[in-house]
Amino acid sequence: MRCVLLAGLVVAGVSLSAQEPVIKRSAPMTMTGEIVDISCYKSKGVAGGTGSAHVECAKICILEKGAQVGILSDGDGLFKIWGPMAANKFAKVMPFIGQQVEITGAEVILSNNYDVRSFDLQNIKRKGK
Repeated sequence: MRCVLLAGLVVAGVSLSAQEPVIKRSAPMTMTGEIVDISCYKSKGVAGGTGSAHVECAKICILEKGAQVGILSDGDGLFKIWGPMAANKFAKVMPFIGQQVEITGAEVILSNNYDVRSFDLQNIKRKGK
């Protein structure tokens, strides 16, 4: 298993207070999709960076290399998980890596973030079960 970390996506050891400031927030919304390691998804694509076969690699990248976590949403693209659920290396989101989920929160536009849209995740649950 090999992780490729892309510039601008990896911030190892960042505390919640060090996250970029929000400059705009959408109305609350619900989104469905798969929880992914953003760096592997961007470098390996859907075939190599998603699904149950990629879970262990994603966990290594997140826990040991500081990779960011996102949701590859059904129809809306990729969003970086931001906010309290990003704390402690995404501890509350880790059980959902590689799974289809339903999340609630708000899309946020962050200062100086031009790479990936961001989502202030408030709640997460497995889709369909």
